[in-house]
Amino acid sequence: MVAVCGRRTLSDEELRAVGIEAAYALTDLEPDPERCMAEAGPLLERLAARVAAERL
Repeated sequence: MVAVCGRRTLSDEELRAVGIEAAYALTDLEPDPERCMAEAGPLLERLAARVAAERL
């Protein structure tokens, strides 16, 4: 299972402990939270492409 989120605050170990193999955050692409929220749609599209490229 992978997670897509706005901001990641958990470590890899904490994620694995709850069954999440990887987490992808919008803030990985845009570190400014205000811009991240304002541009959420395009950022989600970019993040989805990244997840697909890495996981499928």
